Amino acid sequence: MMGHWAREQVLRLFDAAVWIVGAYVAGSVWFGVSLEAKGWIHLMLAYVFPLVAFMLYTPMGCYRSWRSLDYFSVAKPVVLSIILVGITALTFTFLMHEISALSRVWFLLTLSFVLGTSVSVRIAAVAIMRWLRRNGSDLRRILLVGDAQSLDGMRRSVADNPGFGYSIVSTLDYVETASVSILDIMAGKNIDEVWMTSSPVTMDCMSPLIAELSRTPVSVRWIPDIKWHALLSAREENLMGHPSFLLNATAIDGSQGRLLKAVFDRFFALLVLVVLSPLFLCIAVLVKLTSPGPVIFRQARQGISGRSFHCLKFRTMVTHSEENGLTQATVNDRRVTPLGAFLRRTSLDELPQFINVLLGDMSVVGPRPHAIQHNEFYTKQVYGYMQRHRTKPGITGWAQINGYRGETDTLQKMIKRVEYDIYYMKNWSFLLDLKIIFATAFSGWMGRNAY
Repeated sequence: MMGHWAREQVLRLFDAAVWIVGAYVAGSVWFGVSLEAKGWIHLMLAYVFPLVAFMLYTPMGCYRSWRSLDYFSVAKPVVLSIILVGITALTFTFLMHEISALSRVWFLLTLSFVLGTSVSVRIAAVAIMRWLRRNGSDLRRILLVGDAQSLDGMRRSVADNPGFGYSIVSTLDYVETASVSILDIMAGKNIDEVWMTSSPVTMDCMSPLIAELSRTPVSVRWIPDIKWHALLSAREENLMGHPSFLLNATAIDGSQGRLLKAVFDRFFALLVLVVLSPLFLCIAVLVKLTSPGPVIFRQARQGISGRSFHCLKFRTMVTHSEENGLTQATVNDRRVTPLGAFLRRTSLDELPQFINVLLGDMSVVGPRPHAIQHNEFYTKQVYGYMQRHRTKPGITGWAQINGYRGETDTLQKMIKRVEYDIYYMKNWSFLLDLKIIFATAFSGWMGRNAY
């Protein structure tokens, strides 16, 4: 089978050729004549595209090993790289003062051809390689080290995923390492990788094995067996020169994700506040005229990292105090005013939270903030509940558009809401945020559970 280095060089040549062929195919389809006849900028871009791709594809991860990746993880860096190549080419064209001469249709046709071809070929290649590996080709021979439980778990994982091409040829229990040399176990077995699983109990057993393995060039992989890590996602980080794992990282935690989300939040919140300012004023006047008390209801909530802030809403209840903690609004709740019932049912009472977004306390999309009293109760009842505070709370969220909005009158409803919130934090992307916003705009403001 082709090695990783050879595969990368073939892919580099293929990617360069696809950009050039795509530019000429788009030209013949749209122009019906040669690129030269439609202006020099089109001919130049046909060769600028592959040069930019050559610089961007590697750092974007387009050529990393596919062995352990799913189809989405193979396609994602390619799609993002093609978009970046397109943006770079447009910037180049603008700086050359040739943007008016550029055919937009030709440009989009070229990008579409490259995207479709590049992704399709990669998906097909991965599918073929997995078929070959399931039939015994290109297998990586593994020596697995661990305790009895982790050894069984990894055996099942390898057996359940034959397309990844791993074969466990030998195992070694940590109990045996006191009397057996790991290098003797490896002798004559053509081991490609050593996988070392560990729990906090077996960490001490790893040091002497690592010292022995330093005498061989075989790849050594550490697979921590920490159940807590399954809650969110683990991310390797450098901590003052020491390798470390953040065990409850979210997909938003990267600097690019936080920056993109923060910029979009502020822009979107400002846009909403400006466009809907007449509606804000109208609701404020109606709240003041229909019942005595303040227009805005301020309630202490916990935000990112558990920091408290005052969540803003239009007041929907009569002014009252509660001696026995905080009671969620229920169906036909006597505390809710007639106008308040309409505002809650349509979620218009939550519009002032765009001010919270503008102030940086909240995000447009994220786990809904709960009252502090509810947090104290559910923390003890729902596993992983407080992990919701690993990111900013949102005006709307993945749980809300999936039906878990409003009152949580049963523990199971709260468990499901937390599951959806955790899914959102583990799988966040800007496109997912847009999907949630559109779903909320067209159907998510009205809800059966909003009392």
